[in-house]
Amino acid sequence: MSNKTEGIIAILAAFFVLLSAMLDPEISAGLAIIFLVVLATYKLYQSKRK
Repeated sequence: MSNKTEGIIAILAAFFVLLSAMLDPEISAGLAIIFLVVLATYKLYQSKRK
C-alpha cells in the first residue's frame, strides 16, 4: 500500500471517528480501536507477504 493510500485511509477513519464522537463517545472510542487493529493487521499481512 502506498503512503498516499495509507494517508487517505487514515484521514477517512479519523473523520468517521470524529463524526461518531458527536453522537456517542464510547462508540467513537470503540471504532477508533477497531480501525487501528484492522490497519495494523493489514500492514502486518502485507509485510509478511513480501
